[in-house]
Order: sequence, then structure tokens, then C-alpha cells
Amino acid sequence: MAITRNDATLRAYRPAKEFAGAAREWLLRTDPERLICLGRVITAVFAILAIYLDPTRPNSMLYESRLVLGLYLLLAVALVFFPLRFSFVSPVHLLIHGVDAAVVGWLTFLTNELASPFFSILPFVILAMTMRWGLKGASLGALIALIVQLVVGLPDLLDGDAELNIFIMRSIYFVLIAATLGYFGAYRERSRQRLAQLAQWPSGAIGEDRLSWLSIVLQHASGVLGDAHLLVIWREQEFESGCAAFWTSGRLQLADLRDPEFWRRHDPDGCDERHSRSGEALNGLFADLPQIHANAGRPNCKVVSAAFSSLRYRGRVFVISYANSTDDMKDLTQIIATRVGTELERVALIQAARAEGRMRLARDLHDSVLQNLTAARLKLKLIGEAFPDGARQKLMEVGSLILEQQQCVRKFVDENRPGEEGNLARLDQDLPEFLDLLRMQWSCSIDVSIGSPGMMVPRWMLFEIMQLISEAVANAVRHGRATVVRIGFIGSAGLLELDISDNGTGIADGLTSKKPFSLSQRIAELGGSLAICRSSPGIGLTITLPLKPGLR
Repeated sequence: MAITRNDATLRAYRPAKEFAGAAREWLLRTDPERLICLGRVITAVFAILAIYLDPTRPNSMLYESRLVLGLYLLLAVALVFFPLRFSFVSPVHLLIHGVDAAVVGWLTFLTNELASPFFSILPFVILAMTMRWGLKGASLGALIALIVQLVVGLPDLLDGDAELNIFIMRSIYFVLIAATLGYFGAYRERSRQRLAQLAQWPSGAIGEDRLSWLSIVLQHASGVLGDAHLLVIWREQEFESGCAAFWTSGRLQLADLRDPEFWRRHDPDGCDERHSRSGEALNGLFADLPQIHANAGRPNCKVVSAAFSSLRYRGRVFVISYANSTDDMKDLTQIIATRVGTELERVALIQAARAEGRMRLARDLHDSVLQNLTAARLKLKLIGEAFPDGARQKLMEVGSLILEQQQCVRKFVDENRPGEEGNLARLDQDLPEFLDLLRMQWSCSIDVSIGSPGMMVPRWMLFEIMQLISEAVANAVRHGRATVVRIGFIGSAGLLELDISDNGTGIADGLTSKKPFSLSQRIAELGGSLAICRSSPGIGLTITLPLKPGLR
């Protein structure tokens, strides 16, 4: 079988490639402190070798030069076997690097001053200090090198036979070495800080509702990437429906995407080549997202994207930056995209588990509590028939309270049966009966104002709204001695706002308003927010709830 020329070339280069790979792995795995100590030994050995092979180069004081190098080699070997027991960035190491610079300066002074070949060792001091302290170490190392050169070369500059050109060029050489090494040191430090910040993923990222969860995640990712703008699109694996989220200037815009044509034009798996060059390439994508307002088509912006995929979702993260993008931007974007996909899958699993738990709870309530309440009402009715009218009236009131709880439990059971999820309820039709029972229970007036007569909410939320109203009315009557409670419903942009106020005693002057624990906890579990304010008279509650229970 004949071997082509290309195959022969590849085989010839293979050992060199394998050697380069092995050398890279050795350097990356070697302790940096040990690497600096080995570099010091190699420097001293080659300096001794240079004097031995060319003893005429040190024109004078050959014995002194060899003595200094011998002592320096002993110090270098001792540091290899007995390194200093301090952290790698400890200022104590500055003393050793000062000895390095002093030895090099003394050797150059003994060997032709500015023309000494030992000046080439000074960049080792700059390199070692850069490895320890980054840009600060590079700057300090360059300053030490310039001081050593000035002290050693000053007599040579003043003796009338000055080597000014050598002095100038070596000074520029030290400055350029320091700037180059300092750049890589600063770049490495920034990459380390970014990875450390990225690893500190917010623990509260798994929230109940989609809006708050995405805000936490994208805010963290934007901070890691230098306050970049982020666009995330994702769709379900089996259906042509999904979402888009755009984070810009500390604000999140969210859009549901159920148009199959959108996903045919902008499939997450096929966007890489068309959207990873400039912001102008995103114009077509944002044009198909009228719900999201963005100015991403500026020609000076840079776009980096990365895809993610999970069992249920697949999508893509776009990072839109108006600053100079770094080399690690692509890698950071891929890490963020992978994390977003993982969190999406976790949210879906958590919500599926919650839905299953609610259905199990509904079944248990139906089979136990609801049946027991029914039996209790029947017993009260039988007992009441044997009592006089006054006592019978009291028992009827107790029976009405039990009936109210039966209806609340039955609504919860009906709304959490399999197949019932997604149905809507009209507030003006489903709340009046509940409010009548609440008025009878607390002997107070309850006025209701619904912004739109046909306002509808998901049935899964109706039970939660009833519980919030029931607790708010109970607090107003028991703690504030209120006789009138006013409730207002306002719906807008996927949110429902409840304004509840009363004519009770309110909050005394000088005291801060404390949020009721149970009420606050229920609202937080729904992904909403609660605000308390003083009113005249009484107290006012503003409850904001998302109408969607997160990612479905």
C-alpha cells in the first residue's frame, strides 16, 4: 500500500505534536512555586556554564563572578528542596526576588556593566513576579529592573565612553516585557474572577414563577459578562412553542411564542452561523418578536451565542455586548447556556412534582376532610332538631361555617383534578357566594370592585385568591376592629393586583408596618409581592400576583 506525501508529513509531525502536548500538560500541572525555583536553578547553571566556556567575557574579577554565581546556585538548589512555607502570593517572596535582582546587578557590574550579557537574566525577575502578583508584579519587576540598570550603568554613562543606545533600548525592552506579561497576568486574573463569580450561581434561582426566576438568572449572567444584554429563546422538544426572554438595563422582557413559523425561521440549532457576527444579524430575530423592544442592531455591537438542550427544552443564549469582547466570552456563554438549560429542566420537574402533589392532596382532602365535614353537618342538623329555637340558631351558624369550609375544600379539589388545569374562572361569577359567607362569618361589610366585568383568572389561582381575601378580612376584623373592607381587582400584562383596605384602627404612629407571616408566605409561594401602607382610616394592602404559575 503506497504512502502519500501528506500521510508521511502527518506522521513526521505527530511526534512533535505529542511532545508539545506532553510539555503543555507538564507545565499546567507543575506547581508554579516549583517552576520558579527550577527556573532560578537553570538560570544559575547556564550563567556558570557561560563563564566556564568563555572566561574572557568577564574582563576582570573572574573569581568574584564565579563565587557570586556559586553562592546563587546553592541558594537556588536550597529553595527547590526547601521552599518557603508561605502562600504563593505572600509579600515574603519579594525578598527572594530582591536577591535575584541584586545578584544579577552585581554580576553585570563585575562583567562589563551595560555591555554585560547577564542583563538578559533580569526578565526572569519580571516573569516570576508577574506569575505571583499579575499586573502589579509585572510593574514592580520592571521598576526593579530599571533601577538595577540605572545603578549599574551610571558609572558607565559618566566615564565618557557611554553606551547610551544600549541603556535606552534595554529600558524600552524591560517596559515592553512588563506590559506584555502584565497584560497576560491581568487577563488571567480577570478570567479567574469571572469563573469564580459564575460558579456562585444564585441559590434562589429556582423560583415559583417564570418572571422572577429568569430575572435572577439573567441578572447574574449579565454581571459576569460585564453588564451585557442577554437574549434567550427556547422551545419544547416535541412542540413548536416556547418563550423568549430579553435582559437589558436591569429589566426583563418576556414573550410567549406559539407560532410554528417563528421556530421554523429561528430554530435554536441553526442560529449559530447567522447570529454570531454582529448585531445587525439579530435584526431579523427581533423583528419577529414584537413583544420585545430592543435596539440590538447597532453595527458596533458584538454577538456571541451558544445552544443548550435538555430532555424537555432546547434553545440558545445570545450575548450582545457593546464593549470589546474577550477570547473567553464564547466559553462563558456556553457555560451560561448549559446552566440555563439545566435550570429550565429542573423548574419543569419541580412544577410537575408540585402539580402531582396538589392532585394527591386534593384526593386526600376529598376522601377524608370533605367527608368528615359532611358528616359533622348532618350530626349538627340532627342535634339541632332536639333543641329550642335559640340554641338551634347557634347550631345553624356553626353549620354555615362548616358549609363554607366544605365549599372551599370542594373548589380546591375540583380545580386540581386531572384535566382541569388551564380552565379559567370569572371573578364576578365565582366570588359573590364566597364573599357572602365571609360577610356572615365576620359580620362586616365587604365591597368589591372588579376592573373589568369579565376579568378571568386561572382556576388554580381562584382558591389562592379566596384564601388571601379570607385571611386579610380576618386580620382586619380581629386586629383592626374594622367594619368595612374594600377589595379592588386590577389586571394588566399577565399580572393581577389586589387592593385591600379597611376602616380599622390601622398602624399606630411611630410603629413600622409588619407584614403578616402567613399572608406573606402564601404570596411568596405564588411568586407575588406584598406592600402595606397606611390609609385614613385603617390599613391598605397591595398584592401583586402573576397569572401564570411559571414554566408550563
